Amino acid sequence: WCRKMTFLYLLKVMVYNWGKLGVEHCYYHGHVEGMKDSSVSVGICSGISGFVRARQQVYLIEPLGQSEDGDHAVYRQEHLKISGSAGCGSSSNTTPLYDQDQAQGPRLAGLFRSRSWKTQPITGPQRFLELFVVVDSTEYKRYGSETRSRVLGVINHVDKLYRPLNIRIILVGLEIWTYRDLIDVDINSETTLDNFLMWRQADLLQRKKHDNAQFVTGKDFKDDTVGLANKFAMCTANSGGVNQDHHENPTGLASTIAHEMGHNFGLSHDTQRCMCGPSYSSGNCVMAEKTGNQAFPEFFSGCSLEQLAEFMERAQPNCLSKPSSIRTIAAGPSCGNALLDPGEECDCGTVEECTNLCCDASTCRLTSGSQCAHGQCCDNCQFKQAGSVCRKSAGDCDLSEYCTGASEDCPEDSFEMNGKPCYDQAQGYCYNGQCPTHQQHCWRLFGPGARVGPDVCFNLNKRGEEGCGSMFCGGGGESITGKRAAYTVNSIECNLTVDDDKTRNIDMVPKGTRCGPNKVCLDNRCVDISVYGTEEACAKKCNNNGVCNHKKECHCNPGWAPPYCDIQYADLPQGQSGIIAGVSLSTLVSLFLSSISKLNTFCVHRKVHSAPDKLNPMFQDRPQISQPTFMESTATQAYAPLIVTVRPSRAAPQVQIAPIQKELLMEINVQGSASYSCTKPLPPSKPLPPLNLTPVSHAYSCSHSSLCRRLA
Repeated sequence: WCRKMTFLYLLKVMVYNWGKLGVEHCYYHGHVEGMKDSSVSVGICSGISGFVRARQQVYLIEPLGQSEDGDHAVYRQEHLKISGSAGCGSSSNTTPLYDQDQAQGPRLAGLFRSRSWKTQPITGPQRFLELFVVVDSTEYKRYGSETRSRVLGVINHVDKLYRPLNIRIILVGLEIWTYRDLIDVDINSETTLDNFLMWRQADLLQRKKHDNAQFVTGKDFKDDTVGLANKFAMCTANSGGVNQDHHENPTGLASTIAHEMGHNFGLSHDTQRCMCGPSYSSGNCVMAEKTGNQAFPEFFSGCSLEQLAEFMERAQPNCLSKPSSIRTIAAGPSCGNALLDPGEECDCGTVEECTNLCCDASTCRLTSGSQCAHGQCCDNCQFKQAGSVCRKSAGDCDLSEYCTGASEDCPEDSFEMNGKPCYDQAQGYCYNGQCPTHQQHCWRLFGPGARVGPDVCFNLNKRGEEGCGSMFCGGGGESITGKRAAYTVNSIECNLTVDDDKTRNIDMVPKGTRCGPNKVCLDNRCVDISVYGTEEACAKKCNNNGVCNHKKECHCNPGWAPPYCDIQYADLPQGQSGIIAGVSLSTLVSLFLSSISKLNTFCVHRKVHSAPDKLNPMFQDRPQISQPTFMESTATQAYAPLIVTVRPSRAAPQVQIAPIQKELLMEINVQGSASYSCTKPLPPSKPLPPLNLTPVSHAYSCSHSSLCRRLA
């Protein structure tokens, strides 16, 4: 298999080099050149280490630590020596379990009954999961300064496993507890999971927004368990899992995290009939119940693909659609990562993988004569004509969208005005693009075969009236949350979904559901539909060239321009259509520039280190976007605050900042909002008088009364 490898750039990692902020290009995905179905996931900054699959064989590569010539070991995974110290306390005859047996409770509920799903997640829209990883002190004591690079390599491989599902794993934060854990890390995996999720809700989510959190521990869980996670929990307060680093090779930890994250996505353990990979085997799939003694998982099974499609359809997780502009990429923009970052005109991946003739892969700029490279309103590198359909109506409550002729992007999705009659499932009324009904929601909660509970069930409802409030169903299969409450009234079974996350109200009758003639459920009460207003009153402002949408704004007919549909795009002065489409963006940019100007006093010019192939002037001296939070906690008490900022009583004078000394940095805390890239000011028209500097006291940040660090 020793051929040239073409590595595809994936994960960018922020590093803190004692006063210098830069981008370290360490972690890559790729393939073996000339080999079909090959796959590579490696880190290359401290030698080469990682995972290579070629010709249905899996090879592991790692540097030989004692070699002065940069020698590496390359071996098949079946020759990997199982490490006793990284095991699960099991004997040689016992295979470690990913998580507890299904009989232990709802966290690992059974397989879905239905297999009628046609939608495959691979063909759906790309989704983005923003991940935060927390590492305990036991793991840190084992790997020391190598802990961070080990975890980053692990997440790089997790992303590699999820990419075939059209899901990207974006690391937005890494927190390492170097001295003492901030939760009780128990050998009982269920206790540790409960403690971690409570801490995540009370602390971590308040400090850093993310979609999913995974906890890594160096302790051995009891009962041969190496991980545990809540099922169906993605995009909820319980979205997370706990993972034991049970193997000397980091690919073992990557397999566990991918597995537990799969449970968050609603995936169950594979059965013997579940096959995966080119060879259609059943013993090397991500969601296998056991880790196996020799093989690391490479693929998700067909069963997992069906369950993922069902979860996306039923749960409709709203946090995965696209990464926000504030917290998108782990370490700021980079040309060649196949994601459109701020400042780029296009990004089709690396030069080797790019097939888009409209985009120059080396600069992420449009090719000569091209107006666009991506988007539903881009055709042959040119904007589509104004009025061209770019998003067809998806049902009774949806509206078609049309290109403006001045942008590659399709306008924001708009829906029919709330209250319009609809017949998608049964007679109802539109609400924010949906046609919600009781029957539809029972199917969502309990799957095909579920039905609406009779009136006697709703008489139990203390949170609503006339079919509003808690949602009672009968029949069906497994609850979408994995938990249910069952009541029996006069021999009639009434099922209620139990949801630990009270913020999403999935156990309630959906807003906008019809509860009677000309009545809908709002705030758990049955109210008259007149609360939506009348379409006639709203449509008057649209000049008979459009209709009112769910926001009570004009949705114009093809070719007509908002906001009042009183002028056609063709009649607008050249460039003005772009102003209409981009007014919100320009406002945001102005606000951003204004906020930056107010912070000029505190800006420090920092050099950005890039790989040689990324030395493009457009990426130099620019603000970084959403750098991941790297934290090392040295707190001596559980739940002690990581950082307490001590503010000086007056502003400090302008002084030259000395380089940060390595021995003074006890903690690492790189926040995205703390990094600025400032342009060099113009020189003065005449020499300035000498500046007399007066000594100033240093500010300190303390995590404990006896443990402080010096701040520049």
